[in-house]
Amino acid sequence: MPADQTPVDGPHRIHVRRTPAGVELDSSHRIGSLLIALARDFEEDPTGVADQLRELAGLDRSARHQGGDSYAVHERDACVDELLESLGGGSQLIYGKQVGALATALLAAGQVAIVPTQQNRRAS
Repeated sequence: MPADQTPVDGPHRIHVRRTPAGVELDSSHRIGSLLIALARDFEEDPTGVADQLRELAGLDRSARHQGGDSYAVHERDACVDELLESLGGGSQLIYGKQVGALATALLAAGQVAIVPTQQNRRAS
């Protein structure tokens, strides 16, 4: 498998890279579209967007302080979900042949290459 593949090229690209520890999925294109939507919302309502982000920062601060399963974590996550939904959602649709291409790229990238020293150990 090449070091970097783009099995999903639209509507939002997904790159797949093999790493020493496994596989890296790069969804920067989708995240970029969410940031653009946030910027547009900010341009239309700077005070409202700033208030939402300030609220999210405060909830995150509380969540980090109170611990992993606190009510603050659930509140923060609900706020994130609401903000993401207002920007178009956090899901990424993958269509037709791109589903198979992504699955193939993930399987190929996830296969561990046997290094010659490992191969020699198996033979003994």
